[in-house]
Amino acid sequence: TDVYAPVDGTVIGLTPYILNGKRFGSELDIQPTGAPSFVVSITHLKPDPSLTVGSSIAAGTSKLGVLLDFSRVEEQALARYTQDAGNHVEIEVRPTAALSTP
Repeated sequence: TDVYAPVDGTVIGLTPYILNGKRFGSELDIQPTGAPSFVVSITHLKPDPSLTVGSSIAAGTSKLGVLLDFSRVEEQALARYTQDAGNHVEIEVRPTAALSTP
């Protein structure tokens, strides 16, 4: 399943997503254009090879990558409510890290 950007913004991070000591796709961090004091992090996906840090993305139209099958590595609680393995992306919104000043 293709995964598309939930917000307009800029890719500010693209790091390996590690589970039980093994890499399973990537974590993609986006700085939203309309809320630059936040970071939107998306995991459980294999990123599109064209994405790099600094890439501009548009909500609903920029492909971020494809959904990964996590059913072999963890039992997903969501599977109780679906007719599949419960695969999904995880989206987290958090404030950007602030630099402390002395």
